[in-house]
Amino acid sequence: MTVNAASPAVTHDDGVQNQSFVAFLARRIPSALGGLLVTLLAVLVFLFWVYTLVVTWIGHGDLSTPLFQTSVAAALVVGVAFFARKTLGWLGLLVIAAAWCILSGLPLIPIVQVIVQAALVALMAAAAVFAVVAAEQAERPRF
Repeated sequence: MTVNAASPAVTHDDGVQNQSFVAFLARRIPSALGGLLVTLLAVLVFLFWVYTLVVTWIGHGDLSTPLFQTSVAAALVVGVAFFARKTLGWLGLLVIAAAWCILSGLPLIPIVQVIVQAALVALMAAAAVFAVVAAEQAERPRF
């Protein structure tokens, strides 16, 4: 039994169509622009990761986001962005990953920190799946 992830578009009386969230993320952008954006993203993320690594090594880790969160977020965002470079589906993942890195450094009550981190990691996983499905859907011919 297969489940179809795409829901059919519904046209209202005013001619506006409701599209699924994945269909919205699957909108294509020009290949050159997508490649340029993802390359720029990869360079900026790498530079921020190097900054976090150096700051952590010299013993001033409080001046940046935690190294583990930065490493995981950088690998996930850049990997998904390279895969989905013809769409903008990876932007949601970028925002959630940035929030995860920032909120990881806040001094919260331990149980609140665990709940916030678990929620953000679950949102990052969902955003990565949405971006990959949107990129796959963008490659399919529309009928």
